[in-house]
Amino acid sequence: MDLILRRLLRAGMKRGMAGNWSWFALAGAAFVLRRTLNGKGSKVSSFTVSPGEQLLITVRDPRAPVTLTAGEAAEAADDS
Repeated sequence: MDLILRRLLRAGMKRGMAGNWSWFALAGAAFVLRRTLNGKGSKVSSFTVSPGEQLLITVRDPRAPVTLTAGEAAEAADDS
């Protein structure tokens, strides 16, 4: 799939730079599609988990208000 998109991108850029705007738009779409399908840079974190270890992943809404426990509030007050 990547080979087809790469060829389409190259041909679209060549013909687009020659003045054919529809090919230029097609090259742009192929570029975006290639970047999306490649997925090389989409990692946030990578590490190894050994047998017996546990991993906790939490997800929260960034727009949600932050609530602190009493211990966290005391630590935040000590830091400032």
